[in-house]
Amino acid sequence: MEKSTGKRGTFLKNRVTNSREVAQLAWTLKQKVQAKAHRIKRYDKKETQFIKNKMFKQDNKKFYRNLAMKNTETRDTSSMEGVKPYCKSL
Repeated sequence: MEKSTGKRGTFLKNRVTNSREVAQLAWTLKQKVQAKAHRIKRYDKKETQFIKNKMFKQDNKKFYRNLAMKNTETRDTSSMEGVKPYCKSL
């Protein structure tokens, strides 16, 4: 027996017979996908927290350095034409 794929396979698997059941199936599948996405987000958050805790326990200096690097913004370097008048005004 071959495995059915696509819409037809989904309809056969869930025993969908009319348009009302199709709408209900679509809603149910959408909810399942959202639940899986939420679980993945929770897992990622837990995993990053675990990594941060491990780094903090092993090397505080490295942990705080990484924390500071994320908060620091880099700016474009000024051209010399802009720097010279500024320095002269001081």
